[in-house]
Amino acid sequence: MFLSLKVQTQSNNFKSDRTKFAAINVGLNGLFGGVGSLINKKDNKTNFKTFLNGFYKGAIGGAVTHIGLSMSHLIDSQKNIAYAWPARFVNSMGSSIIQNAADGDRMFERLHFNLFISRLEYYPYQKKFSARLFTSSLYGIAVVGSGNRFDLGKSLKSGVLFFESDGRFENSLGSGRATGQVSSVGMRSDITGDAFYDIFAEEIAHIQQYDRKVVGNSFVSKLDSKWKNNSRFYKKMSKYIYFDLNGPLFWMAYKIADSGKCNYFEQEAVNYSNRRINPCN
Repeated sequence: MFLSLKVQTQSNNFKSDRTKFAAINVGLNGLFGGVGSLINKKDNKTNFKTFLNGFYKGAIGGAVTHIGLSMSHLIDSQKNIAYAWPARFVNSMGSSIIQNAADGDRMFERLHFNLFISRLEYYPYQKKFSARLFTSSLYGIAVVGSGNRFDLGKSLKSGVLFFESDGRFENSLGSGRATGQVSSVGMRSDITGDAFYDIFAEEIAHIQQYDRKVVGNSFVSKLDSKWKNNSRFYKKMSKYIYFDLNGPLFWMAYKIADSGKCNYFEQEAVNYSNRRINPCN
């Protein structure tokens, strides 16, 4: 009886936390979309209509990222790292919608997907495709891959660069037996069995959280355009390199969250990927 009550309590807590995370994903990204659309206003609509248009698109994008994050649990439940592909595809679709909303563009103006060290972009209306170097991915490789063993098979199967180590992974956000950094996952070689999939799923969720910070690039899109107009060198480099702000924004947000009693990003990743209750409870 007591065991049944404990399981029921955990289930209720998990659902309560999931509802909270879903509401934050929808509401916060709606706000980002609305604010960004005001910054990048391109027509004569009133500020209210501009904000509302960006808000509802950003909220839809937040809902899609919620689904993508939820799909990271398939890695754990099906014991198959290949499920990282669909989880990240859906999450990237949501992030693309959020960025388009903040840019003041149509909902599907530009769709992106971060693959290894590249940022792939597709423009459906123009039927145009581009691939650029994703600068933050190089930082992720430096953190996760330095002195560690690269596994080509797991990298191709999961769609993220995979490294193994006999020690711990050190980075500016902390130290641990495993880490997910931009487009790379690193894990200790002694993590095997069910624990491997459990932890791999959580690290994929962290990578999805990282991609969700894409809206910061929209907030400086006017500055980016100005630099392109004033600098031939910057304009030319921008054709081949995507200078993203995801890294600094995620680092700051994680540090702020880490200063409290419980780190929001850790709670969210565990809830979505492992379907466990708030680890701080």
